[in-house]
Amino acid sequence: MRILLVYATVEGQTRKIADHVAERLSGGGNDVTQIDATDVHKAPDASAFDVAIVAAPVHIGTFPAPLRRFVEKNSATLMARPGAFVSVSLTAASADESEIAELDQIVEKFSQETGWWPVSIHNAAGALKYTEYDFFRRWMLKRIARKEGGPTDTNRDHEFTDWVALDKFVDEFVAQAPHLAGKI
Repeated sequence: MRILLVYATVEGQTRKIADHVAERLSGGGNDVTQIDATDVHKAPDASAFDVAIVAAPVHIGTFPAPLRRFVEKNSATLMARPGAFVSVSLTAASADESEIAELDQIVEKFSQETGWWPVSIHNAAGALKYTEYDFFRRWMLKRIARKEGGPTDTNRDHEFTDWVALDKFVDEFVAQAPHLAGKI
């Protein structure tokens, strides 16, 4: 299967997720074209791929502007084939159902703004990269983590991505994609 994988990253965790997905799919015999949305402005023609996967982090209630612009400009191309969206946020690790519902609303708003409606969505937990933050950001995120019962050791980074769940999501999406293509 020919797969377009478009991502944007802020702190690097979404790039790590996109690299992992690309490696997994390539290892399964798929032809993966991986694009950083901040580096290009136009996707290949829809006939160049069978499915699209987009991955982006949520920061301050929205997705990165370069990815939003990319998806909006290429929504017709992306809508021409089954699409999956991987939303990356620490909130995805929350046990609070209202916080997960808020993530769903952020993705819904993204679709309304861009005109791209993925057929499958996965909320992946991100990471706390304390060692990369400046003093203020580290202090702020430590306070939030403490309040939420999360890790507060700022001497190391803490990754929350559930790789098994991500792999299951990607595998199921790719397996179902040929059946979804006829419904778009």
